[in-house]
Amino acid sequence: MNCLLARVKDRKEKYRIVITRDFSFYECPENLSNSHEYTPSYKLENDEWYSISDFSKKEFCNEFINIELDTTAYRVIDKAELCDIIYLCAKQDDIWYFQRVFKHSVLEKKRAVLLGDKITVKKNLKQIILSDIADAMYIINDDKLYFRKLETIAPIFRGIDSLYREATNDEISGFLEEPFIQVGEEYSVEKVGKANRQRIAMVIENFNHLEQEQKSKIFLYTNRYYPQLEFDGTVFTIRGEDDMKYLLYGLEQRYYTTPATNEKRIANSVRSIPENK
Repeated sequence: MNCLLARVKDRKEKYRIVITRDFSFYECPENLSNSHEYTPSYKLENDEWYSISDFSKKEFCNEFINIELDTTAYRVIDKAELCDIIYLCAKQDDIWYFQRVFKHSVLEKKRAVLLGDKITVKKNLKQIILSDIADAMYIINDDKLYFRKLETIAPIFRGIDSLYREATNDEISGFLEEPFIQVGEEYSVEKVGKANRQRIAMVIENFNHLEQEQKSKIFLYTNRYYPQLEFDGTVFTIRGEDDMKYLLYGLEQRYYTTPATNEKRIANSVRSIPENK
């Protein structure tokens, strides 16, 4: 028996039973094998998925994943609570499915004609739209979560957005004080936007582990590919958000040249190529 539950805006009793039936609420995608362990520097292709291994051991794991489901512990949802649903979760065989519920997912009609075995007219009808493919799937036997958009599932798995966090003001202040950066008068910690804050969080994690010789090579590489960024041989001058963005692209080594046409490009997405075994 498959079960569909709802997380509602109720601090005391957070979950409701929506329905238990012998049919599937969601489809399991056939292309889950085409997945990549989540990293914020990689952007998915249309037929790909992010994955997180050993998910049951993560701090942001959803509470249903580590318990034996007992449907008798939850009361049935009331029609008045449909607009209070935050997300849906369904247990089907050895898979948990999770779907975020937005306002447009709940249809409210004053009157509707339902076509089935009998044609009926319903007043004050409320319906929840179930997606064919859920926003996230947890395969119990693999202990792995699959998803496509981190921001969509963040309210379902509290704390998972720490995987793509923004640098704090203290971290940004420390980064701007690095000896290879000179900040212009018009630029400051407060003017660093969200996108660059996320890039800085990624950069400081990797860049600080490099040897000085490696860093020096990256500085020259960045200057070679983006000479518009003021550089005196040792220090970059950062006067605004664009300067910061192109410096961070260089520190992440996103610049490259195509081998056949010799065209300079910026990689929008980066992941390592597995080594041959």
